[in-house]
Amino acid sequence: MSDNQVAIIGAGATGLAAALWLEDHTSLEYHVFEQQDRAGGKVVTMMDDGFIIEGGADSYLERKVAMTDLIKRVGLYDELVRNEVGQAYILKNGVLYPNPKRTVLGIPTDLDEFMKTDLLSTDGKKELLKEYDKPMAPRVNGDISLGDFFEHRLGKEMVSSLIEPLLGGIYGGNIYELSMKATFPHFLKMEEEGSLLKALEKKQQPEENVKKQGMFLTVKTGLQSVFEAVVKNLKEDRVFFNTQVEEIVKEGENRYLVCLTNGERKGPYHSVLITTPPQKASQLIPDKKIEQQLQALTATSCATVALTFPDYAIHNPYEGTGFVVARDGDETITACTWTDVKWPHTGKPGKTLMRAYVGKPNQPEIVYENDESITNAVLADLKGIMNCDADPEHVQITRWYEAMPQYKVGHVERVQRLVHDLTATHSGLHVAGAAFEGVGVPDCVKQGNEIAKKIADTVKVT
Repeated sequence: MSDNQVAIIGAGATGLAAALWLEDHTSLEYHVFEQQDRAGGKVVTMMDDGFIIEGGADSYLERKVAMTDLIKRVGLYDELVRNEVGQAYILKNGVLYPNPKRTVLGIPTDLDEFMKTDLLSTDGKKELLKEYDKPMAPRVNGDISLGDFFEHRLGKEMVSSLIEPLLGGIYGGNIYELSMKATFPHFLKMEEEGSLLKALEKKQQPEENVKKQGMFLTVKTGLQSVFEAVVKNLKEDRVFFNTQVEEIVKEGENRYLVCLTNGERKGPYHSVLITTPPQKASQLIPDKKIEQQLQALTATSCATVALTFPDYAIHNPYEGTGFVVARDGDETITACTWTDVKWPHTGKPGKTLMRAYVGKPNQPEIVYENDESITNAVLADLKGIMNCDADPEHVQITRWYEAMPQYKVGHVERVQRLVHDLTATHSGLHVAGAAFEGVGVPDCVKQGNEIAKKIADTVKVT
């Protein structure tokens, strides 16, 4: 058995990207251990009566090329499809307002256009205009929460009506706890130059008479098929499904055993990459300090609720691709995508497919309720917006318990300390994934690639 074996814990985006990089660029032996019976981790695609239903992420930003590169590598490039562009809305006080044009995360790049919106009151617009002359928002060790930063610069109404619902959809958390430095550091740099509005106005591009393209991509076969294809591109007997790791035991410098719950011990391994959520990772490493650092990286719970209806049962007066919900409302849902409009390949003729999201920050209880309760709550909200003359034909609920990583203020330094301490005391042991440096699927793929290269470089040196 080679002394340069690599163990990878988790067959999600991070772990499988790392395995494929090692496969393509090294002769190292590697084993991937996955407790579930499938590849993809939090990427899960279901086929239901002709519909393609994503239980987790449904797409990725095109500019994050790590995912496109992976898709090319596994032979699915021809399956790529771009989202349809349509009007997005914000639900506020029971009314759907069009998302203002020419904005970046709700922040206007064209003030004349933005002032036409009815989403903000006159006072809210006046407060926004003060942004040009405001001093920098106070920071603690160079960091500040998203909520405090944007409220200071743009006003409370901008945050509650636009910023929070849009950012909440990305991070699923309380934006008054989330770190600017870890999520949107470029806005901090803009502020240092004097004004967000001024900086964004400079970047404003003149509109040309061309059809606007969607910024998101996915594959027609569903995102999970990408990671199933990765497994097929790895050597046989390298990925072990239905295999749960109980503990990583250090036997010496760059020498680890992987202990399974069935009593088996695998290894020794020169390097180990743990890609499980931090709470799970903390149980694998017998080191109190590292365990506490991992447990400090928290997550929230949420659920996706896919519903299908016959077309005749839905009377939707709004043309568009979906909406997010202003956080101070009474609704249970936080957002809803009109999926068969945004992604036509996911639906079928004569049918309507929608995907709603539940699980507000600090109010995760709905995620733990039974299917009937969740479905009834979602339908009650949807019926306040559109007429539904029938019950859904199919409902698919995917729950994610403590699965949405929360990059709390100070996150960057917290992760840096963890990596430093892990390197100092457990050379060859690595942690990566959505909880550390980017929650999106391409971010996880990029981390997997980078850690795999780091491992390969370490082996060359030793």
